[in-house]
Amino acid sequence: MKKSFPEYPNLEQQRQMLLRQLGHLRELRRGSLTEQFLTVKHADGSQVRRGPYPLLTRKVAKKTVSVRLTDPALVPLYRRQIKAMREFETVVDQLVGVGEQLSDLAVAEVVQKKTPGGTGAKRRGASSGRSHGDQAVP
Repeated sequence: MKKSFPEYPNLEQQRQMLLRQLGHLRELRRGSLTEQFLTVKHADGSQVRRGPYPLLTRKVAKKTVSVRLTDPALVPLYRRQIKAMREFETVVDQLVGVGEQLSDLAVAEVVQKKTPGGTGAKRRGASSGRSHGDQAVP
């Protein structure tokens, strides 16, 4: 690409920044952490609520899969990994947006090269906003 559009350097800079952000993300985990409580019924008929138990839930093949974390010390690690996954998804979404803008500029440059004057409106016989009977005012 010739880089003749003023937006190009800024978009390329954004793209490089987003790629660097992706490079810093290592441990990624899909899903969410929730707390599970259980109601236990005793022999005398009384009920006791137990918990909270940390539960990792995620979608696998359109079904929700849950895994109870048995070691509470791992909960902060899982939270960081899930947070990193959310950041990854955000950065990738932004990267796609920048990539689409760069693609639009590439298309615009090809169109500009094909048509003298840039827009090609006169060449294609496009209207200049006047009807056929209107006269141009000097």
